[in-house]
Amino acid sequence: MKVRYRVVPKQNKKSSFYVNCHTQHVTIQAADSAFSTLLSLRDRLSAWYKEKNISFDDIPTNTDTACCFAWKVDTETGEGLDTYYYGGGCGAGEWIEAAEAQREAEEAKNQVPKGKSFAGYDQQDEYDDVDEDDFAPFVEAIELGYFNNSPVVVSRSNQTAAASSSNDIIASVSSMPKVNKGFAPKSTTKATAKSGEGDSKYPRRAPKEATTDEGMILGPKIEGVTSKIMGTVDTPSVIFEGVFVGLDKRDTKTGKSIVNGSIVDDTNSIKFIKFTNSPEEGDALLKQLKGLQRVRVQGSVNFDDRFDKDYILSIRSIEAVETTSVERTENRPDSRVELHLHTKMSDKDALVSVKDLFKTVKKWGHPAVAITDHGVVQAFPEAQALGKELGVKVIYGVEGYLIEDETVTKDEELVLDKRKKKEKDKRYHIILLAKNMVGLRNLYKMISISHLEHYKVRPRLPRSVIEEHREGIIIGSACEAGELMQSIVRGATKEELLEIASFYDYLEIQPHTNNMFLVRKGLMPDEQALIDMNKTVIELGEALNKPVCATCDVHYLTPEEKIYREIMLTACGYPDADEQPDLHLRTTDEMLASFPYLSEEKRYEVVVTNTRAINDSIEDIKPVPDGTYSPKIEGADEAFTEMCYKNAKAIYGDPLPRVVQERLDYELDCIISNGYGVLYYIAHKLVKKSLDDGYLVGSRGSVGSSFAATMSEITEVNPLPPHYVCPNCKYSEFFEKGEYAGGFDLPRKDCPKCGHALQINGHDIPFAIFLGFEGDKVPDIDLNFSGDYQAKAHKYTEELFGRDNVFKAGTIGTIADKTAFGYVKKYAEIRDIQARNGFFEHLAKGFTNVKNTTGQHPGGIMVCPRDMDVHHFTPIQHPANKKESGVLTTHFDYHSIEGRMTKLDILGHDDPTIIRMLEDLTGIDAKTIPFDDPKTLSLFSSTEGIGLTPEQLQGDQVASLAVPECGTKFVRGMLEDSRPQTFSDLVRISGFSHGTNVWLDNAQDLIKNGTCKLNEAISTRDDVMNFLIHRGMDRKHSFFVMENVRKGKGIEKRNKQGQATTEFEAEMRENNIPEWFIESCKKISYLFPRAHAVAYVMMAFRIAWFKVYHPLAFYAAYFSIRAKAFDLRIMTGDLKTQLTEFNRIKALDRAASPKDKDLMSALEVSMEMYQRGYRFINVDIQHSEARRFSIKDGALLPPFLAIDSLGETVADAIVEERNERPFTSLKDLQRRCKVSNTIIDLMKDLKCCGELPEDEQMSLFGA
Repeated sequence: MKVRYRVVPKQNKKSSFYVNCHTQHVTIQAADSAFSTLLSLRDRLSAWYKEKNISFDDIPTNTDTACCFAWKVDTETGEGLDTYYYGGGCGAGEWIEAAEAQREAEEAKNQVPKGKSFAGYDQQDEYDDVDEDDFAPFVEAIELGYFNNSPVVVSRSNQTAAASSSNDIIASVSSMPKVNKGFAPKSTTKATAKSGEGDSKYPRRAPKEATTDEGMILGPKIEGVTSKIMGTVDTPSVIFEGVFVGLDKRDTKTGKSIVNGSIVDDTNSIKFIKFTNSPEEGDALLKQLKGLQRVRVQGSVNFDDRFDKDYILSIRSIEAVETTSVERTENRPDSRVELHLHTKMSDKDALVSVKDLFKTVKKWGHPAVAITDHGVVQAFPEAQALGKELGVKVIYGVEGYLIEDETVTKDEELVLDKRKKKEKDKRYHIILLAKNMVGLRNLYKMISISHLEHYKVRPRLPRSVIEEHREGIIIGSACEAGELMQSIVRGATKEELLEIASFYDYLEIQPHTNNMFLVRKGLMPDEQALIDMNKTVIELGEALNKPVCATCDVHYLTPEEKIYREIMLTACGYPDADEQPDLHLRTTDEMLASFPYLSEEKRYEVVVTNTRAINDSIEDIKPVPDGTYSPKIEGADEAFTEMCYKNAKAIYGDPLPRVVQERLDYELDCIISNGYGVLYYIAHKLVKKSLDDGYLVGSRGSVGSSFAATMSEITEVNPLPPHYVCPNCKYSEFFEKGEYAGGFDLPRKDCPKCGHALQINGHDIPFAIFLGFEGDKVPDIDLNFSGDYQAKAHKYTEELFGRDNVFKAGTIGTIADKTAFGYVKKYAEIRDIQARNGFFEHLAKGFTNVKNTTGQHPGGIMVCPRDMDVHHFTPIQHPANKKESGVLTTHFDYHSIEGRMTKLDILGHDDPTIIRMLEDLTGIDAKTIPFDDPKTLSLFSSTEGIGLTPEQLQGDQVASLAVPECGTKFVRGMLEDSRPQTFSDLVRISGFSHGTNVWLDNAQDLIKNGTCKLNEAISTRDDVMNFLIHRGMDRKHSFFVMENVRKGKGIEKRNKQGQATTEFEAEMRENNIPEWFIESCKKISYLFPRAHAVAYVMMAFRIAWFKVYHPLAFYAAYFSIRAKAFDLRIMTGDLKTQLTEFNRIKALDRAASPKDKDLMSALEVSMEMYQRGYRFINVDIQHSEARRFSIKDGALLPPFLAIDSLGETVADAIVEERNERPFTSLKDLQRRCKVSNTIIDLMKDLKCCGELPEDEQMSLFGA
């Protein structure tokens, strides 16, 4: 992007210098002025750059009397250390210092993040305190180009000229952005104010005000001819029509915003940018553009040779346009019913969105529609919900894969003849529709059987299984891949066809064009033969008195979507994807027109009469039952209630304090009355089992908001207000007005009644966070078990509820955006299509969210009541249909049924595993660690707790490295910014780090500029509710505000049109809620629950305590459980060796591999350990453990797994065999443990084998 400016001194009104910004450099060329001035300018700028440590290359002056400065730019991002361009004249140095001082004062005032320059200050009002004619900065070249390419004229003051040491005067330039309507500069500069026509001063050109005409989204009205994007090159004005994709926004260092993306038409795409004067204006424009479907835009196209190396559209005007496609619709009282349709759940074969389908069916007036995906029924829950919402009757079915029983018996036979093998694998399509609830249960059972017992490439159904489960099922003969049509193709006799057709309840025909591929493949002679096939089916129907129904075999909704299926099938390896038939949903009239060879009466019969008759015979069905079906445990409610009160009284005394009594009474009333007591009781039993087996359990989510969960030992988090309680006499003192953020912040003191040391607790978490304001939300109890214990916990659920009633929570994976984009690229490569990424990105949107595979939730367990069959809720299958996994999952995605079946979240987590290892190594009970230990707290605000300086820790100013929740670079930066002093401060840090748009550009700025303190900023969802309640706002309204804010919906409740239906913001102001709090709420996209943060920090604090007081145990646990990489050769070396490797990887930056990055993280911890005086010793064949680091002679002994390429099986075998009897030689080791020669050689090279000889014979001779 070339940008040219004239530099005009005040004395002669002619250009003295031309300034050209081009890619990575600025060239300043002398025109009429003396060459000595040019040299002086170059010297002054060079000196200033060096003084300010700005990276540049000084290109010597050439014969064209030009000097040039080239800035270092990152070739990947376009960013440099300092991508700011400066020009100046005599006296520039003094002005620079003044401007720097002003910049620093502004930063101190506004707490803007500091940089090495004041670049980007290009608004006139920012220069009011200096004479802008002396010097003004250039902004980034690309920004200059898109703002204003016109020459800019400025003048110099006499005062500055007099102060100059040279008689040659040079002025500098600064490009002013165009100012949109309503965003003009606040004030006018001195130069502009003093200027007048004919005056010797040359003022800065006033920015043009861009107006938006009526009916436009942006800018003046568009007039002219629309061009195609393909082939467009540099042009000052062009008009495109298309759709926006990839819309995004970034804020610049100059306080502006750039909205960018691509516009796509039917030929190609082109990237565009549009500058706005503020981030807020950018947000508003971005939101507006995202709501547009089709647009016309006008602007200029230029080649960007700095960043994109491609043509870029700089937009001036945008208008919304109506779509040009003709909408298909129908308006008749006798619409047909589609009985054969595939949604996105038909693995990578169909594209129909259930929501779009139902909207279309509703609009067309069809009485119902069937869903018949290939071999699965995974669209049912969504169809049920949307059918109810939109008032559409759904026929629930499947297109299954029929096989003969003989095929099942032959499955295990070894078949070498390919022709026989192909015959053996023969399967037919078959349509199964559920007629009533009995049929639905049978359908679910058949789906389970097909996936669990007969899955082979596809989930197959033996004919006998269908016969056994036929009650309540309507069976259709399906498409050309069905048994009946296939028999016609192979030339079966009429008697054979009659026998085959008799198995079905209705026969199916489709537009003959669906089957043209049979002609192309030579299976049928011509198009007339395809028509005759349909006529044959009609004759069979008449002979057997069975209805014949015409269907579309829908795979996509509209004709325009055909291209997306073509792309998907091409990418999946189908060579004839471009010859696929038209498989869109047809209107009744379109369907009638598809059978011109039939009489009018027969056409109407097969298209309308028979399909409606099938629909009339089918009842309204609920695939997922209403209500919640919890497992039954006799006496669970009573036992749970008794346990809670008993434990509460043991802690707080009898009678209970008012706060405790009221909270527990209210919670238990909500829990028991809504039938949730059994869920709490189950969670209690799971946690108790783990605790009894020696493993702590951490809670997740909001379960810590429930005091009943605390009293039943489900969670350690106590949600009561901060309080003291005496373990001896039960004296208690509560702080209910927000005096303390958490109980662990309370100062230590003794009981005023008995003198015993008081215990501190309470984190002030409302119960509404967990079960809703009315206490009726289904509880979601997530528990973090040790990764070592998770499998045992899962097994225990089978003991509790029975093995046949416990299933893993199933998941459905869909084609991700990147995968879809890859499909399009592959399609383009095969079809030799040349276009930009935006064009491909637009095409990729056509088949995102299409089902790709199935899986399982990492810790989710679905429990079916003992007195019910799982098929009341869902079929079951193996994850990804892998029988070898031995795992059974729900066929439906667990989200769709977790409100019906009970879901237990039994997750594996590192923290409980680490704590168990630390307890084993030290003998210390982690539950006794105090949460207000000063030395442990100091880790999060300084490095003193581990006795090191920041210089010894690669510059880190805190010592939280390797501590969960606080060990990442990002969180350590937050700690350095906020310097937490209390446990509650750490909880806030956890909330900040897990939230979205909570810390960056929000709380961080508020804390830095002193607007609020760390303990006031919003970090978790509870902060919003508590802050409002403590300041007098209605409790229910406070809850609703919190709910909206935590989901990123702002403050108000809104209807579907986006209109506010509440006035919470006004109520907040009436209650004197500060403006910063209100604005902070509006920025938030997601808020973490405080209970979750408290639970995480409690675990992290305990681990941090061991870092301070038992460092070797801490590092042993870290490297055993958390470290992802370990290089034995480097990490047993000295500190210098480790630092060299660390710096090598660091220098790679983005080029570093994932393995390098993991090693870099491990080295950082290792170097800290070495700085503290501890080290690694080498693997010892006689003493190393298999998988975990151990402590030996004041050092860490690595396990056998630390040897690269040595796997867990071999490591375990070495330890097991060594415990049986010592190894006598390397040959003995190799023989007994199945160790490869390569590993033996590596162990010898690393000197891990001690004194072991090569073999026993050598040992004998050595003796």
